Amino acid sequence: MEGWNFWWGIAAFFLGGLATQLNGWLAYRRQRKDRADDATAALRQRREEFELQHLVEVNQLLRDCMASRVSALFLRWSNELQPDDQVTAEKKEEQKTAERTFTAARAKLQSQVGFVLDDQLRQKVEDATEIMSNFGDESAATTDRAGVLLHMHHVVSAAHATLTARVRALYAGRAGS
Repeated sequence: MEGWNFWWGIAAFFLGGLATQLNGWLAYRRQRKDRADDATAALRQRREEFELQHLVEVNQLLRDCMASRVSALFLRWSNELQPDDQVTAEKKEEQKTAERTFTAARAKLQSQVGFVLDDQLRQKVEDATEIMSNFGDESAATTDRAGVLLHMHHVVSAAHATLTARVRALYAGRAGS
């Protein structure tokens, strides 16, 4: 019987060592998974912060661009409706300034559109930018001004709606995390 106790002691020693090794290996795997989950969460958070920052910025730039475009169009149309002898140099300069303001606003918007990560959203903003760039360039006699403004408003509003929906979705995702 004493021989069995010796072997039981040896077996218990080896089983204890094996259990310790197994426990250490499982703890290492758990820690490795936790580190990977933390890295994934940190990457997702940085991506969301980047996206949120740019979506808000693009939204404001889109508003600025639309406001400057409408202002430039109204000044142009107002000058076109006046007889040439009544359009003063000051009004012409005001129109040129409004056009330059729009061009600068459009350039700022276009420089940020590439940072919009969602392809469909980026396309909507690009469409809105193109509409604002191309509409209203016709002469006053052939332009349906109300139609131009309404169409431009619809395209830009669709881009705004998509931008704000994406921002809400990102914040809702954060609240659910």
